[in-house]
Amino acid sequence: MSFKSTALESLPHQFIDAEKVFNLRDVGGWDAADGKKVRTGRVFRSDNLGMVTEADVDLLVNRLGVRHVIDLRRAEEWEVAGRFPETPGVEFHHFELLHVRWEAIGREYPEGADVVPFLRQRYSGMFESGYRSVRDSLDVIASGEPVLFHCMAGKDRTGLVAAALLSVLGVDEADIAADYALSNVGIARWRAWRDANLGKPAAESGLTTPAEAMAATIAEMKERFGSMRDYVRATGFDRAEALREQLLH
Repeated sequence: MSFKSTALESLPHQFIDAEKVFNLRDVGGWDAADGKKVRTGRVFRSDNLGMVTEADVDLLVNRLGVRHVIDLRRAEEWEVAGRFPETPGVEFHHFELLHVRWEAIGREYPEGADVVPFLRQRYSGMFESGYRSVRDSLDVIASGEPVLFHCMAGKDRTGLVAAALLSVLGVDEADIAADYALSNVGIARWRAWRDANLGKPAAESGLTTPAEAMAATIAEMKERFGSMRDYVRATGFDRAEALREQLLH
């Protein structure tokens, strides 16, 4: 069942409509450095792929041409939510983006203005503890074959890899934050499916992606490393030129 028409009247152009993937979108299309643009149809991001239907696999593999799937989650998350099925022609990569689990922090997910500093603190810490995952993901993307990377909701771990990638490509910080904020649309689509199929919970969990949170995170990483590009270089990723050659036009 498609949720393009049932959850929202229309989707931002970055979104790709699938049956049971709600935050699937193309990372390309943004303006980049030197008057270039990020190529579309090469790199995709999404939420959990554990519920994909046959039609979804056909969409990803045969229509979008995905040849690499990068799962940024903990392996035990697969037991709860599943993982992308073994599929001929698709290489599966497990690059867990290491971080202190949010549920172990001992703080409730904040509301209102408090969510921005909360996410900035979480994200900057995740960039440091999960640097190997960022580096390895960019290495696969630099291979030149179509790639999809994802986590659970497609907003936090996925958002950090997307921010690192777009920074290397010279995308403006405001656009990187705007790309991150689009996950609010994907979350709304997932909630519409959940409410219709599983029932609406008594209390809504805190899932939100304000652009200000990514902007604040980038600002903090600049304080720590000098720039996001310098951070990516510090992870050990050394194929930035190849990445730009592959993905800019």
